[in-house]
Amino acid sequence: MGAEIRPPEKRAENGAGGLTEHPGGNIAGTAEPSGAVRPFRLPVGIALGLVFSISLVVLCGTIIAFLASSDRSIAIRLLNEQGRAVLKGHEEVLHNFFSRQEHLFQSIASHAAQSGTAMTSSDLEPYLELLPEGVKLDLGRAVLDQAPTDQLPEPSWSEFKYRQGFSTAVRELEIDLGNGQILLGYFPQTVFARLARDMSWDDRQRNFLLAGPDKAIAVDGVPEERFAATPAAVLPDLTSLSGTPLHLLWQDQPGSRTLGEGIKGRLFPADQGMYTAIYSEVTSGPASGWIVGTLYRASEFGAVLDQSWLVLYVALGALIVGAILSFLVGRMLGRPLTRLAAAAAELRQLNFDQAQRLPRSRLAELDDVNQAFNGSIGALNAFAKYVPRQLVSRLIEEGMTSLRNVELREMTIVFADLAGFTGKASHLTPEETATYLNTYFETVSRAISESDGTIDKFLGDGVMAFWGAPSDQPDHAAMAIRAVEVLAARINAGDGADMQVRIGVHTGKVVVGDIGTTARMNYTVIGDAVNVAARLQEHGKEVDPHARVIALASGETVSQIPEGYGGVSLGKVKLRGRDEPLTVFRIA
Repeated sequence: MGAEIRPPEKRAENGAGGLTEHPGGNIAGTAEPSGAVRPFRLPVGIALGLVFSISLVVLCGTIIAFLASSDRSIAIRLLNEQGRAVLKGHEEVLHNFFSRQEHLFQSIASHAAQSGTAMTSSDLEPYLELLPEGVKLDLGRAVLDQAPTDQLPEPSWSEFKYRQGFSTAVRELEIDLGNGQILLGYFPQTVFARLARDMSWDDRQRNFLLAGPDKAIAVDGVPEERFAATPAAVLPDLTSLSGTPLHLLWQDQPGSRTLGEGIKGRLFPADQGMYTAIYSEVTSGPASGWIVGTLYRASEFGAVLDQSWLVLYVALGALIVGAILSFLVGRMLGRPLTRLAAAAAELRQLNFDQAQRLPRSRLAELDDVNQAFNGSIGALNAFAKYVPRQLVSRLIEEGMTSLRNVELREMTIVFADLAGFTGKASHLTPEETATYLNTYFETVSRAISESDGTIDKFLGDGVMAFWGAPSDQPDHAAMAIRAVEVLAARINAGDGADMQVRIGVHTGKVVVGDIGTTARMNYTVIGDAVNVAARLQEHGKEVDPHARVIALASGETVSQIPEGYGGVSLGKVKLRGRDEPLTVFRIA
């Protein structure tokens, strides 16, 4: 499916510049004699356009009237479901956070009680790695010498307080270790700010945590310095955070109102337009009394509740346009459509020479269609001389002409790029450049095909190939590595003349299949794994810019190679455009 089928640039013409006459039919595209009287032909739009338009108005008008009446209730129900799902997810994140911290402190207390010895600060260092960044631990003396031995001690949380050594407010978690000591954990506001960011499902959300309606614990997008704590103001007032529209959440102003009908929220104006905040109040656990919520632009959430009339107007406008289009479409139709469909079926079977020519019609538009169809038969006969008819027939028989032949697979992707080609090409003639490129493509293509790989495309002076499709190749990673090694050996041996080649190899999940339109389609792969392979190829120039061949493979690929493979680890590498570092091996 990588090959593209294109019609020839010019259609076949006879020596005089006219079109070829078809036996038993009319001359395709020829005009009627100039002296002939053109018989009257009824425009098909008059016959069918009104029927289609009236039918469309009656049918669609009824549907639109029904949808308009139920649009608001449907929108409210959908938004309520979405809002409840978002808020439930936020509360789950909050609950899981507190549960993890308490379980960790109980585990420390259980270990301390069993040992019976006093803990030191060095004993706490391993546990710091299990806590969120910024949390500090401290030991103190317990009021009681020993906790009950039949149950785990219960940790307790303090309210937010000011504490020296921290720039923001701190919430303390305390537990009796049962050995005469207590363990204190200091959780600064920055921990909860990261927690608010982690609650996001998509980029539209700006999450927030409030200690009651007035005090802000964390607001996504507001910098840390705005939450600086003092003994007099442990947490900032929500109204003081002017950098976020949320400071206007509770203000009564024109256009603001409380959302009802199943979800708590506020619709309110700010400097950059209308916003919607949905929220819920936590009623139990360490976060009891907190308000957890999400801020949206009203155009993305909630504004649909006020757009029922707009939807109706748009629908009515679409109905009018549809009626006009129906009238125009009617002008393109006629009674002999069955005959036209039968003739088109012959063309679908690529039987151009057996297709019956359509007769003239008294409907002006249909007569034009028939004559154009007859002319297309001659054009397709000429087209068939340039395109393998058997190939097209096979694509049709196997159903490979639709956009449905796609699937998700784990595959291995290879990018090969010719280093320094632009500079070299500037010193070559066009013929020498083509020869140089063809030699390079031949060398790369031969190594890929010998290892049962599939060349996806040529990208300027680069080649993209993959293993694992269309046929199943369980050892696709090993096959790709083998192809790269063969290619590297040939170039180093002189097969590639004075070429320098960079190669990237990565294994991962991709979407593979027929991608494109019904007119033009390629069998190709898409996905993040493709980007990683391309980035590995680019990174080769930083590892060894002067090597004839530099081939880098990801750890995901090398992990699937049998033991004993001799790749050289480059450790963790941060590739361009990626946040997380990737384990990289040099394989050539």
